[in-house]
This record gives sequence, C-alpha cells and structure tokens, in this order.
Amino acid sequence: MTELFSQSAAVPKESESPASQFPDTLPAGSEILVVLLGRIGDVIFTMPSILALKNARPDLRIDWVVEDRCSDLLVDHPALRKVIIFPRRRFQDLRGSGKHLEALGILWKTVQKIRESKYEAVLDFQALLKSGLLTGLARGKRKLGSPSTYGHMREGSGLFSSQVPLYDTKAHLVDRHFRVVEELLGFKPRMVPFSYATSDEEREKVDSALNEAGWIGDRGEAPFILIHPFASWQTRCWPIDHYTELAMDFLRAGLGVGVIGGGGESQESVFAEMHSRISSALPTIEKNRFAAFMGRLSLKETGLLMKRSRLVIANDSGPMHLASALGVRTAAIFGPTDPNRLGPYFPETGLVISKGLECQPCMKRRCPIGTLCMTELDPKAVFEESFSFMNGGLPESVLREMSAPC
Repeated sequence: MTELFSQSAAVPKESESPASQFPDTLPAGSEILVVLLGRIGDVIFTMPSILALKNARPDLRIDWVVEDRCSDLLVDHPALRKVIIFPRRRFQDLRGSGKHLEALGILWKTVQKIRESKYEAVLDFQALLKSGLLTGLARGKRKLGSPSTYGHMREGSGLFSSQVPLYDTKAHLVDRHFRVVEELLGFKPRMVPFSYATSDEEREKVDSALNEAGWIGDRGEAPFILIHPFASWQTRCWPIDHYTELAMDFLRAGLGVGVIGGGGESQESVFAEMHSRISSALPTIEKNRFAAFMGRLSLKETGLLMKRSRLVIANDSGPMHLASALGVRTAAIFGPTDPNRLGPYFPETGLVISKGLECQPCMKRRCPIGTLCMTELDPKAVFEESFSFMNGGLPESVLREMSAPC
C-alpha cells in the first residue's frame, strides 16, 4: 500500500487566502512543466512550490523533468501527473566511452517526451544552461525562471525564460523558488507540508535494515542518531577525523550512530576508517552500536530511517535538506556555503553549526587558505551544541546528572 509520507513540523510561513478569491489567468486543467534536473537538495527546495501550486489549483496537470539520480522522491507522487526521467548515468557512460551519437539519442528522446505536450507554463527552477535549453525546447505559452541560489539566472538560461523578480536577497532558496509560483498564479498560495509517496515494501526494508544492525530487540528500538559526512564539494566536508570524534562522543552518551549515504567505494572506505578508529579507542562499546547504511536504502527509505532517529548531523548536502524538510531534528555543519539561503528551512527543527569566520560564506568550491571554516570547527563544540539541541536545549552534563542514581 502506498502512503503519503510528510514532515510533521509546523509550516512557519504565513498563509494566503484561498485561490478562488483571486483572479487567475491559468485555464482549467492547464498543463505545467517543471524543469529541475538535480541535485537532490534542489529537488527538495523546489517541492514546496509545486505542492503549494497543486494545492491551490488541484485541476492543474503538472509534469517534472528530472535526472535519474534525483527522481526517487518524485516517482508516484500524487501531485505530479508524469515524471520525465533523463537517464544521466547512461548518458555520461556513453559520452565517456566515446559513443557520442548514442548519447545524443538519449538526450533527444528526453526532448521528444517534453515536447509531447503543449504546456500553459514551463517553470525553470534550476536556472542553468542545461535547464534553460530544455525550457527553450519545451512547447509552452509562458516560461518563467527562478532567481535561484545566486539571485539571478546563470549560464545564459535567462535567454529562454523570464526571471521572476527577487525582492529579498537574503531569502532562502525555498522562498526564492516560491516566487515563481506566486508570479504564475498572481497571488501567494498557502505553503503545505513537504511529502512524498512511500510503500509497505519501503517501510519493511527500513525495518529490516534496523534489525540487521541489531537496533531492534526485545526492548524495542534502541535510540540512535544518523550522520552524513559527505558532500558534493570538498570544501563543504567537515573532516572525517572530526566526524569520528563526534561519533565516539555520541556512542559514549549511549546512542547508536548510523552512517548514511549513497554508497560506493569511497564512502565504504570512509566508514571502514571510522570503524577502525572507534573500535581501537572504544573497545568496550558494543560493535553494533556503530552501523553503516550507505548504499542500502533508497532516498525515500533513508527519509523513513531519518524519521526514526533522534538527530541527523550532516554537511550541506541532499540528505541534510531531506532531514530538515521532513521535520527531523537536523544539525547542519556549514563552511563555505550560505545557511541563510541553503540551511535548514524549518527553524524549530534545524540547527546551523558554523565557525563564523569573516570569510564565511565565500561560496567557493576551492579554498586558498585550507578551508579553515571546517578544519578549525572543534568536534567537542559540535557535540555539545548538537547534543543539547537533540534534547531540547539541555547540555549533556545536566542530562547525566538528571539520569544519575540518587
């Protein structure tokens, strides 16, 4: 059975009046195309806009073109009529092996699928060359583009659509994307909770993963946190040594620690390094208290796992944005990127941890001074701050005193 899985935190933004009270230029049953190919975080930042659009106008038929690596959250979503998946992995493999004509054939098939419908509006939320080209090739009466991360459309994408105005340069990316929907409808729709479709099989897979880790027993489910020590930019990555120290502090505090990620040889190597250090430093800790979930769960399943955790700690990355969108307590470690634009969107359940150097945020993929914003961020300070946040503001020392026998 498929169910709608959503975040439980309150939506903090102000709601507007129902759509019926406003003039609307979109004909009934209009077809809308969303162009947002990836990454995972970008998909998550865009979903609130699409859910609000569908909630305001349930009659709209919304399609979304997305890369295969980011399609998991969109497949079978009730707000979407169709998900057009661009097979990016296959495309890159063909290009890498010199089969350029076959690669172009895959791209052309995606374009043909997009051009099957004549859309009332095409919405470019990515605002890059690749999304701009697809927006330009799509058949649509009206084409709008998001100001996106940098406040303007980039790489020539603005040639293919009209960028909506950005009135607040400090606005979060969720709110920047929301401007596209406002412009399309002519009013600000009510924001609705983030959600995606899940199945019994996906929930059972998460149960199985927890059982295999030894975290479900006769006394129920053991409390645990999740960490995601990976990111697409090297400068976004807090050092693995720091994550290892952080994990050991949570293990000493009596919680299980799970490592999540997409999997692959590099992530497995990181886990093995962390596991070796933890086993040497904490020989009395039960071996199953530190567990790997990388590559074992889909993105949807990882979200289900997150909902059962006490806390998620992550770099600025897709899993961090997923945890925050689902209303899970999320401690986000920020270095070069801007938490005002890219941090946890829900303040009640999101914590930004940053060194606070004068050069932050620089938005650089490479750092000329050695990424001091990450290397100088003390693991003990991160533990104290995140542990306190997990427990509603109480520091570990107080909690230990409260739980100590009289």
